[in-house]
Amino acid sequence: MTTSRWADFKADWNSMSPLGQIGVVGAIGGTIQGIVGSYYAAQSAKYKTQSLALQYEHKRDMTLFNRRMKESQAQHLNDVYNKQYQIATLKAGNRESTARATFAARGIQMGVGSTKDAFVSSKILSEIDKLTMNSNKVRAISNKRLEGAGLGIQANMYGVSAQNMFATASSIDPFMNMNSSLLTGVGNIIQSLPANMLRA
Repeated sequence: MTTSRWADFKADWNSMSPLGQIGVVGAIGGTIQGIVGSYYAAQSAKYKTQSLALQYEHKRDMTLFNRRMKESQAQHLNDVYNKQYQIATLKAGNRESTARATFAARGIQMGVGSTKDAFVSSKILSEIDKLTMNSNKVRAISNKRLEGAGLGIQANMYGVSAQNMFATASSIDPFMNMNSSLLTGVGNIIQSLPANMLRA
């Protein structure tokens, strides 16, 4: 700024009322405060969004862990039911062997009349028990696997939410927010200056 321009500026400044000068200084101070405030507000929003994204990632990881637990439980149920099935089969075989041995010891003829009916009924009941156990096994394992599938879907949703939050955080630019406040503030400062200060 040349000496004459500086002298003109000082003269124009001194020609303003004290209230007008305070208004200009206040506008400059408000602009600086607005710029700083905008920067830190955007920075805070960015950190909050990143924190939310990390929370979604944690929820996704925990949900995937729970899904693996459901599969492990399904495998355990399969083993338990298979063992029960084996035990039931062995017991049924032992009962039949004991019954045959008892009947033979008493001299009862096998495979005719009431003995035949008794063994057939016993075999039918044994098969019904086995089918019931198998049905219960399938239902229990399917329920656990369905729970696991539901958790898998939930984990995917958490993953998508985390990606969206990270994308949103990366789009928050504190400097762009600061520039917006700067432009608005400069406009307010210019409006508060006397018209003769704006002439070339």
